[in-house]
Amino acid sequence: MSEKILPYDEKDPESIEAYTKKLIGKTFYEVLEQTYNGQQLEEFKKYYDNPKSKGSLGNLIEEHYFFYSPNSNSEPDFVEAKTELKVTPYEITTNKKGTHYKAGERLVIGMISNQEPIEPDFFKSHLFYKMKTMLLVFYLRNKKLARTDYQIDFVKLFSIVSKECEEDLAIIVEDYKIIADKIMAGKAHELSESDTNYLGACTKGANAKQMLQPQYYNKDIPAKRRAFSLKTSYMTYVINRYVLNEIPTYDSIQKDESYNGNLDEYILHKIQAHVGKSEAQLYQQFDLTKNAKNNNNLAVCRMLGVKTDKVEEFEKANIVIKTIRVKRNGLPKESMSFQHLIIKEFVQEEFEDSWFYNYFSETRFLFVVFHENEQGTYILRGAKFWNMPTKDLEGVGYEEWLANQQKFKDGIHFHFTTDRNNKLIVQNDLPKSQNTEILHLRPHASHASYVIDGIVYGSGNEADMDTLLNNDKMTKQSFWLNNTYIAKIISDIK
Repeated sequence: MSEKILPYDEKDPESIEAYTKKLIGKTFYEVLEQTYNGQQLEEFKKYYDNPKSKGSLGNLIEEHYFFYSPNSNSEPDFVEAKTELKVTPYEITTNKKGTHYKAGERLVIGMISNQEPIEPDFFKSHLFYKMKTMLLVFYLRNKKLARTDYQIDFVKLFSIVSKECEEDLAIIVEDYKIIADKIMAGKAHELSESDTNYLGACTKGANAKQMLQPQYYNKDIPAKRRAFSLKTSYMTYVINRYVLNEIPTYDSIQKDESYNGNLDEYILHKIQAHVGKSEAQLYQQFDLTKNAKNNNNLAVCRMLGVKTDKVEEFEKANIVIKTIRVKRNGLPKESMSFQHLIIKEFVQEEFEDSWFYNYFSETRFLFVVFHENEQGTYILRGAKFWNMPTKDLEGVGYEEWLANQQKFKDGIHFHFTTDRNNKLIVQNDLPKSQNTEILHLRPHASHASYVIDGIVYGSGNEADMDTLLNNDKMTKQSFWLNNTYIAKIISDIK
């Protein structure tokens, strides 16, 4: 294979890109067909169709289209062209608001070594040399098809140092420093993707927990294998902005004339300028309708100089605004809810592949806190960025997640009671907030509704219910972070 005359100039990025564009419209199977046939072709198909095989679709393109052997070198794939090849999925979703293109996963760039020192300067790192010029190959992932039947649709030479990525690069440099500083402080075991905005430190390997290694800077505490990656949220932006050339409709914080170059500092400074104001004062200042449900979120966005809650930097960094109203007793008025789960899928999940793990390991939260005063008025007290610490997520969080999963597997027990108006109440034996530290499951539906032993209870309908393993039905459930847990997180905002 090494003696093969290559159909592209391996020293020229544009020649490599032109050759790669011939892939557009082809499936991975058709790529294999260009070189193989018969039994050999079918054996390759079987190998690459197996998601558990070591041969990724990226490896297929490297070996059978570019004719070089995949490697784990720190240098770019095309060394002489100084170009890194990345083959990555995208997905299409359609809803009432139209058709949406999103990245299928984070884009892993290169491993973070636990055996050698990390380069503190991003511009001198192996990561920078890989990201300087990347050849992105996007294929449409449709899980109903065999993997080799996925079609390649887009090819793009992408450079993080290009003029159009200038603002992104500044944030990526900040992210790299956060990761490098944590590693050099001997805290690689505490790394989380949600520590940062666009560039993450993701776990690498299906059995990451079993692949703990001693840290270079801390021999006493092992750390998971991790890799530098561009977050899924950022890659979704790359597809829409740089590949599809869609004009962003989001507001941008960085367009504000007073932006100081540090995203986190700027956001917190802008919010701090309004501390002491009541909700009503903020609504009046920013001309917000008094009773709108998302008023507090919109008020936060107005403080940041943007008009809507669709903020470009938040979309790219997977930052979620959560406004928290704290009662006079020091507890948040409510626990914090998230999307509902599908019970029959939930019981099949492995923790590190679960929605819960991925969401809380990748999402950064901007907590904006309003405290109730003696008159019952909620006053803005401050804000902070937060992400769930690895020790919480993989410690108590995992144990409580597992307890809920096991309860569904063992079977939910219902019992019936009545309220003061003699209305029938259906109760279950899922772990309750008073018996947990971080999370619990609670209903997530407009109306309570059940089908138990063939008998219908509650005022809801089919849309309000989810199906149990025994085919009984109960009101849809979602994870909630306990208000006591949230209270500890925001205890420094008084």
